[in-house]
Amino acid sequence: MIDLHLHSNFSDGLLTPTQLIEEAITINGLKAIALTDHDTIDGIREFLSHGEKSEIIVLPGIEISLQHEPKRNLIDVHVVGLNIDHDSAILNKTLKKQMEGRLQQKQEICKRLREEFGFNIDFEEVKARAGGTSVGRPHIVEVLIKNNPEKVKDYTKNELFKLISHGGAAHVERSFELTLEESIDLIEASGGLPILAHPGIYQVSDREKFIKMCIESGIKGIEIEYTYSKNRPFVNTKKANWAQENCPKYYNHIAEKYGLIKSGGSDYHGGKKGIKMGEAGVPDEYLKHLL
Repeated sequence: MIDLHLHSNFSDGLLTPTQLIEEAITINGLKAIALTDHDTIDGIREFLSHGEKSEIIVLPGIEISLQHEPKRNLIDVHVVGLNIDHDSAILNKTLKKQMEGRLQQKQEICKRLREEFGFNIDFEEVKARAGGTSVGRPHIVEVLIKNNPEKVKDYTKNELFKLISHGGAAHVERSFELTLEESIDLIEASGGLPILAHPGIYQVSDREKFIKMCIESGIKGIEIEYTYSKNRPFVNTKKANWAQENCPKYYNHIAEKYGLIKSGGSDYHGGKKGIKMGEAGVPDEYLKHLL
């Protein structure tokens, strides 16, 4: 068993890279893990350094958020890069711009929530809550709930998330964000393998056509196993169990049909959403195409 989609406190996870490895060691049968923080590789050095002292295989990675392109169904789409060279000059230079765009966007969203919607929220508090380099929408939602108990009581957590997401009333586009093709080129330029993350969560009209478009853009692999029942848009819906059973089957078929490299992971954030490391059940055999 392996788990190639984990997040540390350098993005929106709860555990340090070292703690992720220490937890992985305790899980019977888990042979390899990858750190794939959002738009940052700041935790990779610690991850690899501690990994060298353990028997578990550790892979350096990243999860890149893509520029929204509704005409191509690219809304909240992510690409994972596995086995990247975290010392790559072009990778570090580009991710600095990507992070600047992310932070500016989150600051402007907080400003809109405060000035236009009357929420008690400040970007500095959100940033402090995030703790690491990367600030994400989950951090904004956490502060909204903490500071505005009466105002948010009629909202579900998912509705608050949608409020600040693409198409939401308080959303702000980033000043800089990589396109699908740019993210693939960047990952490959740094020696990595571009993998389409959790393909079953995207709202697309034709799933196979969408995957073909990604392949034509340079995607080399897709995640098969994933915690679909515990993540949007399936969590707490009647389709949760259906998605958990059928999405991996469907994308395994797609991977076989188009000769894609298979990957997968839990999207573990340190226990958030009740997700456990390794629970996606990604088979060891995928490693032979990733190492």
